[in-house]
Amino acid sequence: MKMIIFDEPTAVLTEAEADNLLKTMKSIADEGIAILFITHRLDEVLEISDNITIVRDGNHIATKSREDTSVSELAELMVGRKIEKITRTTDTEQKEVIMDIKDLVVHMPGEKVDGVNLKIKKGEILGVGGLAGHGKVGISNGIMGLYPSKGQVLINGEKLIMNNPKKSMAQQLAFVSEDRRGVGLLLDDSIEMNIVITAIHNQDKYMHKVGPFKMKNSGEIRQHVLKMIKDLDIRCTGPTQIVRHLSGGNQQKVCIARALTMNPGILFVSEPTRGIDVGAKRLVLDTLVKLNKELEMTIVMTSSELGELRSICDRIAIVTEGKIAGVLKPDAPDAEYGLLMSGQKGMKGA
Repeated sequence: MKMIIFDEPTAVLTEAEADNLLKTMKSIADEGIAILFITHRLDEVLEISDNITIVRDGNHIATKSREDTSVSELAELMVGRKIEKITRTTDTEQKEVIMDIKDLVVHMPGEKVDGVNLKIKKGEILGVGGLAGHGKVGISNGIMGLYPSKGQVLINGEKLIMNNPKKSMAQQLAFVSEDRRGVGLLLDDSIEMNIVITAIHNQDKYMHKVGPFKMKNSGEIRQHVLKMIKDLDIRCTGPTQIVRHLSGGNQQKVCIARALTMNPGILFVSEPTRGIDVGAKRLVLDTLVKLNKELEMTIVMTSSELGELRSICDRIAIVTEGKIAGVLKPDAPDAEYGLLMSGQKGMKGA
């Protein structure tokens, strides 16, 4: 045997178990067997590695010897530069808490949430970031009742009824899923139907009585959809165009339009720029900022793109191993973000 690959071997171990494994790995290396140790835990990698390579977004960023680097430098390399921030004047310091999440546990495959505590302030854009598989996506899915969850969520002091999507929507929550094509859209239906269908089924909107029957109010639907197309700048041939034929960015705007049709008090948006081109990404982010500014809508944006979170959010909560590792301001140093994402403790919250 010439090499052993360890891929996140300490992720599910206790601290004592992890220490024992690291000692064993050192012993194996001392016997002349090479070890490739893949991990996000920077203290561990510095403890046992000879050379350390940082990979970000599939690209080689840097290779450092253990003696020539530090946790702070590695953390900064891991996160990378932030993109230009959209000018915002929102001051969240004095804003009231609109949602208080306590001990939230969500059983979502690959994104388990294990005791999240988080306060969301009225009128802010709150970012939720972290490494893949650490639970950031599970928070919104659990609150919306899409996966089994427990804990306590208070909205303006009123308890949210868990594990019930209709109850979540009834309490003025709306959700744009990370799975746009699989969950978020009816790809072979029109823009019009995609935008209004949730409001029709869950709020009885756009319906009127004809004798003993209820029928869709086509005129009201068309008027609303045309307004959404204009307000969100959905590039299409018209409200009857099939959603499958839209670009990724415009499909995402249709998802946002559907959520807005519910008149939410809090909008959860998960991975809003996934799978769309650079130009469309900026349009989607600009749309979220516009909604927050003009409608004073509270937005919770979950994203794997830390730079995008830093460009539009007032605060950013970093999720590590199913818990909130800390909450930072968007202009906090790269190293602070990297340390939280790597599981380091003792960081200040925002």
